[in-house]
Amino acid sequence: MPAAHLPVERARPILGTLVSIRVDSLPEVRANRAIDAGFAEVAHIHALMSFHEAKSEVSRLNRTAATRAVRIHSDTFTVLARAVEMAAASDGAFDPTIGGRLVSWGFLPAPPDAPKPAPRASWRDIELILPDKVRFHRPLWIDLGGIAKGYAVDRAIARMALNPKVQCCVNAGGDLRIVGPRAERVLLRVAPTDGMVPVVEIENGSIASSSGRESRKRQGTQIVGPHVDTRHRRAMGTRSFVSVIAPNCLDADALTKVVLALGSRSDAVLRQFGAVAYLNAGRGGWRTLGGEP
Repeated sequence: MPAAHLPVERARPILGTLVSIRVDSLPEVRANRAIDAGFAEVAHIHALMSFHEAKSEVSRLNRTAATRAVRIHSDTFTVLARAVEMAAASDGAFDPTIGGRLVSWGFLPAPPDAPKPAPRASWRDIELILPDKVRFHRPLWIDLGGIAKGYAVDRAIARMALNPKVQCCVNAGGDLRIVGPRAERVLLRVAPTDGMVPVVEIENGSIASSSGRESRKRQGTQIVGPHVDTRHRRAMGTRSFVSVIAPNCLDADALTKVVLALGSRSDAVLRQFGAVAYLNAGRGGWRTLGGEP
């Protein structure tokens, strides 16, 4: 009978949250080697797509893409292309051009040396030029914080290249992906005042959660939060919580914002991406949306 190996788990602050990686059923040295590879990939995605880092590709796009086409890394191109696809599928309920609004609300720092966003700029002003260039048709500030965290989780799993018999979980502040031979239970991180905590089972899949409840604040006469519905230029999800289960964390992460914006009208978009959502909008209790396409 083969020797049993204890789970190995480590955590690191990155991507604006705490990222943890757990590997089961491997000798400690091999598990740590895999975890090192996973964290290296997360750090790579952070360096490319951080809104805060002046040297990131997101910052470079915000500074210069309105004046000329900018060549970017394939990972950044992949995420931006998926963001635009998600925006088109949701008619702008998900929109990566929310940077300007989040800066004005105090959730992000103003990017130095970047031209001020045009008032009507949106995802439709992003031109993707295959294979690796991007051009903005108006000045705008993209923020990939609503999708890049999920992509980093997916890439960490890919980089670790574990045997399918090895159980692994990569968790970036509640956006996580589980791979391996068994399902795992995940608690949905709603506020304690919501009563009983729901539990879901994830097997070779991903779950991401979003809410503006904890970060909401008053600005003038309005309540604002970290999630923006650019169609109506207002905060969304300040009283709602959503978890989305999808085959990959990239889509799960982005789809949480679609559900916060559209509520029950997000059902078709969720089905398009093979996802299911659990939405708690306060008094209405829990609703299940989406499912297999």
